[in-house]
Amino acid sequence: MKHTRILALFLALQLATGCKSDFLDRAAVTQQQDEDIFTSFVMTDQVVNNLYRRIRGPYTYLGGYSMSSGTDESKDASTWMGSMSFNNGSWSGNNNPIGNTWREGYVAIRQANTLLAGIEKYKTPDDANNPGFLQNRIGEVYFLRAYYLADLMRQFGGVLIVNRVLEQTDMEGLNQPRSSYDACLQQVIADCDEAYKRVAASYPSNQVGRVTKGTCLALKARMMLYSASPLWAIAGKTGFRPDISSNATASDPEKWKKAADAAKAVIDLNYTLEPTLKDRQEMYKSRTLQSNEVIWVRMRESNQDYDRYLFPYGSNGWSGASPTQNLVDDYEMANGLPISDPASGYDPARPYENREPRFYSDITYNGSTWKGRKIETYAGGKDEQSTATDRTRTGYSNRKLADENITIGQGQGRDIHGVIFRLGEFYLNYAEALNEYDPGNADILKYVNLIRKRAGAKELPAGLTQAQMRQRIRNERRIELAFENHRFWDVRRWKIAENTEKTIYGMKPVVDANAPGGFRYERFKVEDRLWRNAMYVLPITTDETLRNPNLVQNEGW
Repeated sequence: MKHTRILALFLALQLATGCKSDFLDRAAVTQQQDEDIFTSFVMTDQVVNNLYRRIRGPYTYLGGYSMSSGTDESKDASTWMGSMSFNNGSWSGNNNPIGNTWREGYVAIRQANTLLAGIEKYKTPDDANNPGFLQNRIGEVYFLRAYYLADLMRQFGGVLIVNRVLEQTDMEGLNQPRSSYDACLQQVIADCDEAYKRVAASYPSNQVGRVTKGTCLALKARMMLYSASPLWAIAGKTGFRPDISSNATASDPEKWKKAADAAKAVIDLNYTLEPTLKDRQEMYKSRTLQSNEVIWVRMRESNQDYDRYLFPYGSNGWSGASPTQNLVDDYEMANGLPISDPASGYDPARPYENREPRFYSDITYNGSTWKGRKIETYAGGKDEQSTATDRTRTGYSNRKLADENITIGQGQGRDIHGVIFRLGEFYLNYAEALNEYDPGNADILKYVNLIRKRAGAKELPAGLTQAQMRQRIRNERRIELAFENHRFWDVRRWKIAENTEKTIYGMKPVVDANAPGGFRYERFKVEDRLWRNAMYVLPITTDETLRNPNLVQNEGW
């Protein structure tokens, strides 16, 4: 009987995401069901596990596809994919390509609050065979509440702080106004601190994927970096809306210092970079759960379907998240210089020669080797660049996250564990924050160059100005973190999206016997994208603003 009741609770919690009741409504369960659940560690543990399942990982955040194609990183091949709404400007409070994440986030937060309240009320017993597991689970719930709140902040700005179970009669709680961005940040930090006290530093292999102490520090550090960034540096102190003006210089040295200290706390833990670029590539594929660079993952986020999405057409793929020429142009030359520098040696007639190593590990292009054959993006080739179904729109395919060992439609496929936090990000977070409040600090160059050295890229020279280093750090994030669901948020927090998100380019190879390698390469415009500064944050779903008279919509929506 108890298992039947717990199943009923699971179903109710799942259905709550799509129901038409208030987003803070609780799934209908009885007091008896609560008692059955919370007087059993096993059942309480199952509800905690269910709370993890609500996480959207980095590779399927956008309806199962890549957020990269909602930025200047890549372009999807199918018009029905969610990225198209971001790019043509058709998204709104009634059409959020990601979905009703406002509702989903608060359903998850309510589930976390219900767990914390139920465990306290019914004095849930510890696991008899594993003393301490209950306190660990409580810590995990505190963290997950923080994580869902942070995800709402990343999308909407300052949101509603809900740290208790709200009843239907609690109109003040249900109709509360939005809190400032920094007030929400303090709630995230408080919950991460509570979690840190309780969770383990690591787990045995049969518990991998759970929240660790490193996970708690990582979320704090990322969100403190966001708070220090121009979009929120000043506006977030007292407001729930960002400064969506074109002024990208807002800064607060104290916030940057706190962000740097938080990132350094992550770095000082027992994580290490994968030693080589090849090892880094395996980290996304076969060795995600064994990697000592990985801090936290969304377990089994996807499967072979994601490989089909990324694969080129000639290998039965959908040519999804095809890298743009905008991104390709930002991969440096092997000598460490950008292609715009006359001294770089870049040759437009041979655009893929002598590029830095990550270009070859991340991107397939005409003439590159893929699954034992040559990629053919020229007209009539197996992977032809065109607007036909499932063909690359840009002339490139995504190699970084695709598993070349998979053959679409054959075998058992694979489990893809989405990397949410990894050490490489925090090297770059630390360097960025340090550069903003203590330019010239030796650690800036040290940690950027550790990333570059691992990649086989030429190290940055000493003596760069603060502005020069800022640009190099931003470009380093663009390359090192490509396709990992960072770019969409980075161009917003830096307030550069109004420059980066407008015109997308590709490269068309044209057969020409007189050209080097038999091809002439023609850069072309793939599309113009609509941008307005209101898009620095997402609109709250219109239905939610109608339910709560005090819930103010984001500016411009």
